[in-house]
Amino acid sequence: MRSIPRREFLKTSAAVAATLTLAPRWLFAQSAPPAARVVVVHGTDLARMLETGVEALGGWGAFIQPGGRMTIKPNAGWASTPEQGANTHPALVEACIRAGRTAGAAAVVLPENPCSPSKAAFEMSGIGAAARRAGAKLYEPDDDADFRTVDIPRGQKLKTADVVRDVLDADCLINMPVAKNHGGGKMTACMKNWMGSVRDRGLWHRNHLHQCIADFSTLVRANLNIVDATRIMVTNGPRGPGQLETPNQILLGTDPVAVDAHAATLFGKDPFDVPYIQIAHDMGVGCGDLSKVAIEHLQT
Repeated sequence: MRSIPRREFLKTSAAVAATLTLAPRWLFAQSAPPAARVVVVHGTDLARMLETGVEALGGWGAFIQPGGRMTIKPNAGWASTPEQGANTHPALVEACIRAGRTAGAAAVVLPENPCSPSKAAFEMSGIGAAARRAGAKLYEPDDDADFRTVDIPRGQKLKTADVVRDVLDADCLINMPVAKNHGGGKMTACMKNWMGSVRDRGLWHRNHLHQCIADFSTLVRANLNIVDATRIMVTNGPRGPGQLETPNQILLGTDPVAVDAHAATLFGKDPFDVPYIQIAHDMGVGCGDLSKVAIEHLQT
């Protein structure tokens, strides 16, 4: 890993982010992956941490089109409290909604196909209340109108999927997972978080989970990934309760493979020990080789 001058980092990241903002989600397969850069923000004030990290990547104007529709994909899938670490921290979600609205997003929606019953998951996680306070809509996609069937041209195991329309059609798509242990996937971060945006997540588990995670990432790419690593569940994931550690970090970047690779180190893993990181790297989704990733640590 190496550090780069802050001025160079801001200029390059802003240019990359602006390009991605204008690209439809499904055109990623025809485009080259962005430069591999990850911003790691340390602190305890989540709103301030988010502001610091986004500013390092060029500011919200690099990602949000005024008057456009902003979709945030949190992890709100489990009926557990914020302190248990199974879901994205509601304070981080609320800060992101408010920042998006301030930057000019006309509407902010948060689709989540949860594992627990949605009412319990949304309320116990605190994300339902956070969305209401900030003027956004958190919802469970539950009928045909909420999904669109799309082909995955580069998919090896996952050839097609019913995907939430608000994920496919967003003007600004923010992927906001929580970093945590996962039995089948080894860990959850950016790429695995998309399982909450498809109708049939069970297919992935039955059909080579790690390859499906990488396959889907050739189709859908967020404008920005923001990983909640304030407290991470290191055992008994994805639901827990499990043992927690408190890195007090958020990770930000436009390359989901690079961000996931850094997240793996928080669990004491080599990134390529997580199969879907290796597969996605080999498929050209992004860079999982941390020796080639520019990582900037910022303190708030």
